Amino acid sequence: MDPLLVAGRLPRLADRAMRSAIVGAVSRGRMTPRALIDDALVRFESAATRSFGSGVRPALLFAERDRIVRELRGFIDGKLAVRLGALRRDQLVAAAASAAPFDLIVRNRRGRTYGVLFRRLPADGRRLEVLQRVHAALKTARTPVDGVLLYDFVRSRARLVLDESGVERVHRYLRAS
Repeated sequence: MDPLLVAGRLPRLADRAMRSAIVGAVSRGRMTPRALIDDALVRFESAATRSFGSGVRPALLFAERDRIVRELRGFIDGKLAVRLGALRRDQLVAAAASAAPFDLIVRNRRGRTYGVLFRRLPADGRRLEVLQRVHAALKTARTPVDGVLLYDFVRSRARLVLDESGVERVHRYLRAS
């Protein structure tokens, strides 16, 4: 297996493994750091074995495993993990495939519905493409949502993406307070 091809595809497998581990933990209602990281690592290694067999250099696997642990630690230490861990069953609207094109659809205390996406956002111009796809998903989603909460694994930050009417609602709310 070509190491450059593997090095290009391993981050996508790791991203998918982290997303599915988080969605599974939120769906089960138990999000402990050790279980979340272990689940993501097992998912990543099984996906890498299915995709590439045993032809992957161990250094590439270990580097990606370290990145998974580091990025999930950043997620676990953040506010979003605490809020997702505190969700009640009735606040989780949809998860995984039923929440497509989002990873999760949640309802907050005020009754607003948000799509949640977990991604590794690129630092270059491709970041704009990702944000444009998020805006398109916001407008064409099967389940109507008030906004999209986009979590970036690389920077360990969440950002709220709203449509144009949502932006006006937020500005009016801020002016009134």
